[in-house]
Amino acid sequence: MKKYVPIVLFLLLAFGLANCRQDPSEKQEEAKATHSINKSGCPPYILKNKENNLNLSVFLDLSDRITNPGIISKDTAYLSLIAKAFTDHVKTKKLVLMQDRIQVFFNPVPQTIEINAMAQKLKQEFNKDSPKSQLGLTEQRYAKIPFEIYDLAQKSGEYPGADIYNFFKDDVQNYAMSSCHRNILIILTDGYMYHKNAVIDVANQSSYLTPRSLSALPLNSVGWNSLMKEKEIGFIPVASGLEDLEVLVLGIESKNPNNPFALDIMRTYWSDWFTAMGIKKHKIIKADLPLAVGEVIKNFIEN
Repeated sequence: MKKYVPIVLFLLLAFGLANCRQDPSEKQEEAKATHSINKSGCPPYILKNKENNLNLSVFLDLSDRITNPGIISKDTAYLSLIAKAFTDHVKTKKLVLMQDRIQVFFNPVPQTIEINAMAQKLKQEFNKDSPKSQLGLTEQRYAKIPFEIYDLAQKSGEYPGADIYNFFKDDVQNYAMSSCHRNILIILTDGYMYHKNAVIDVANQSSYLTPRSLSALPLNSVGWNSLMKEKEIGFIPVASGLEDLEVLVLGIESKNPNNPFALDIMRTYWSDWFTAMGIKKHKIIKADLPLAVGEVIKNFIEN
């Protein structure tokens, strides 16, 4: 019997090695999954569901525009609608696939500590371990806290402004983009762009647009669009590779009664800027009733 033992052991060993061998296609899939984790920083099942994972960022323009009670009323209503659209999306997902987040940004960061603490409360993240009550809490916070932020910003008397130009230049890729998510940035602003730390002119392009600078442009006749293209008038592009970012601008107002095309010119400024930076999906919406804007927000997020 003993002489058969080596043969039996040999057969068992050979059988074990055969079972341990991976099919080439399995190896390829495993390598692909490992590469995905290393490159994106998220598990393959999350990466596979990327288009359904919301990374929703809101940029608030805290310039002197917020001295207008009407703007505060609209902004806070828009923020509440944004939160509702976000939580409605999260509710449609299976628990195991939940990987969504919403946050608020300013630039520059306000010096008021309380404002930053409030903004931190508006940063909400959902995953498979998040309690269901967090959804309701998110809606409650977005319905209440923005009022407090605007109130404190007004009382401080020092409006930090909105350096949107440098936010795109230095921060948008680090703060508002994730390789594991569908990245949406919503900007609440009046459509003018100015900050004392970002005043640059290069030929017919600039880092800013104000009511005064818009009035100085030769764009108050029917051929404004052709002239704008011919002379390459617009914002200076400050970034590239933003194809994975979608941008919705809400609340633009012309404030320029002397130019009937002002609103369209502002839209073109923003649209051309986003296109030049690689942003394929973008929409610029004028200030309007919350009911109308709510539909825009919902459709932008859902599609």
